[in-house]
Amino acid sequence: MTGLLIVGGLTVDHFTDGTAAPGGSVLHAGRAAVDEGADLTFFTVAGDEPEARTGLAQLREMGRLVCQPAAASTTYRHEEASGRRVLIYEAATAPIDPAVADGLPAPDVALIAPIADELSGAALAALEGALEPGRTVLLIQGWLRRLQLGAPVHPLPLDAVPDDLWSTFGRADAVVLSTEDLAEAPEDPFVQVAALRRRLGPAPVLVLTLGTDGYVLDDPGLDRVVAAVPRRVIEGVPSVGAGDTFGAALAVHLGRGEAAAQAADAATERVISVLAARRS
Repeated sequence: MTGLLIVGGLTVDHFTDGTAAPGGSVLHAGRAAVDEGADLTFFTVAGDEPEARTGLAQLREMGRLVCQPAAASTTYRHEEASGRRVLIYEAATAPIDPAVADGLPAPDVALIAPIADELSGAALAALEGALEPGRTVLLIQGWLRRLQLGAPVHPLPLDAVPDDLWSTFGRADAVVLSTEDLAEAPEDPFVQVAALRRRLGPAPVLVLTLGTDGYVLDDPGLDRVVAAVPRRVIEGVPSVGAGDTFGAALAVHLGRGEAAAQAADAATERVISVLAARRS
């Protein structure tokens, strides 16, 4: 069984209908990884809100949990404008302290997935150095967000991300993000992939997800960039957590030694199955 460590802050999400729920990549990715049969450990940071307590209980049901307590959880308000989701950043959590993870066994795969600014580049490097995972997969959306309390979240231009952070990303085995996370050339994912590759360097597998249009895979082990479009598309259901689902499934399959293209196809199928279940 593949041992997967998922790192990132838990969120409290407020919705337009007045409801609130726990969220964050750790939760969405964990659900997908359970379905993939992974042996899970979570390292998260969270406050004591009722939604956070519910989310932590759900994580404990799925695997081992290390939680760094904080005065508040990362909190987002979900709104909609012109058919697109808009996140309002309402509360920040504490920075993740890698020392809290002391004593954790080295996982087969570490999926690092901050949802805001809870994990600095230095903390990421320290965490990887301490844990020495077999493979590291990064969901980098949290590092590509312009965050101001009370304001909508906007993607950062790639040049606004520090060079030392790109260097840290470049040492990962795989980097995953969505075309929606990027500010530059959103109409052309191949331009986006080329821009990302220039900053990441030659090493990591790069996957840019395109929503229902599939993904673009830039695997340094292949002689071409590959675009994959799924034959089956699930529409008319919420897509929250789809990127986290993809990243978790990709990480598990890479941890099993599968090639990047095979792992990305399996991750696509996992997303389709999750979205299809929401339609029932």
